[in-house]
Amino acid sequence: MKGFGQRFSAIFFILLSLALLVFGRNDNQAVESGRATVFDGFTTVLEVLSKPLETADDFVSWTQNLALVYSENERLRQENTRLRQEQIAASQLVIDNQRLSSLLNIREGHVTTIAASRVVSDSGSPFFKSVLINSGRDDGIRKGMAVVNEQGIVGRTINVGSGSARVLLVTDLNSRVPVKIASSGINVILEGDNSNQPLLNFLPLGAKVKVGDLVLTSGFAKVFPPDLPVGRVVEVSEEDGIRVNLAANLYRLNYVSVLGYDIASSPDAGVSAPETPAEQAAEEQN
Repeated sequence: MKGFGQRFSAIFFILLSLALLVFGRNDNQAVESGRATVFDGFTTVLEVLSKPLETADDFVSWTQNLALVYSENERLRQENTRLRQEQIAASQLVIDNQRLSSLLNIREGHVTTIAASRVVSDSGSPFFKSVLINSGRDDGIRKGMAVVNEQGIVGRTINVGSGSARVLLVTDLNSRVPVKIASSGINVILEGDNSNQPLLNFLPLGAKVKVGDLVLTSGFAKVFPPDLPVGRVVEVSEEDGIRVNLAANLYRLNYVSVLGYDIASSPDAGVSAPETPAEQAAEEQN
C-alpha cells in the first residue's frame, strides 16, 4: 500500500509538471496570471517576514552603538580627569616657581643672537678641535661667547679678529661646559677629550645617571644660556666614565649662531653661597 501511494504521488507530480510545461509553452494567460499572483503572494510574505528581522538587526546595531558610546564616554571621562589633575599640578608648579623666584630674587638672563656665521674651515688637527667662522669683532662678537646651531651647542669663541673668530668645540680637550641632567637637575661638567663623545665629570656622590638621560646646559659660568640641548648619555661605565652623544653634529657644521648671554647680578652680590665642584670648574675655565 505504501509503495502504491509513493508511485501515485510521483505520477501525479510528473503529470502536473508536464501540464505546467504545456500551458507555459502555449503562453496561457491564466498560467501567467497565476504565476504573477503566486509571486505577489511570496513577495508579500517575504516582506512581512523580513520586518521582524530588520527590526531585530536595528536593535542589535543600536545596542552595539550604545555600548560603544558608553565605552567612549567612559574613556573621555577618565582622560578629562587625568588632564584636570595634570592642569592642577602644572598650575601649582607655576605658583611654586613664582614664589621661589620672588623669594630668591631670581632674574632671568637676556639671550641675543649676535651673528649668524658660516663655518669656513676647521683645525684639521686630532689634538685641537676648533673651527673658523666668518664673523668677528665688527659683527659684535667677543671672546667667550656661546656658539650653537639648530641642533644644540657647538662651542665658544676663543680668538676674535675683526672679521673672523676661532671657535673651540665642546669636544676639545680644553673645553669645559657646565651642564645638568634634565631628569634630576644634577649639575655636572661636560669635559672634552678630543673624542666624538665628551665625558661627564664632577658627579655628586650618590647621584645616578643612566643611558638615555637628556643633558642640557645649566647656565653656570655665564657663557651658555640654560636649557640648551647638549646631547644624551650613551655610556655609563667605570672604565670609560659617563659619555654623551652630542645633539649637534660637529663634523657637518655649515652655519652657526653666536649668542650673547647677559644675566643681571643679584643685589647681594657681595654675599655668595659656597660653590659646588661643578661651579668651581666652570669658573676656572673662564
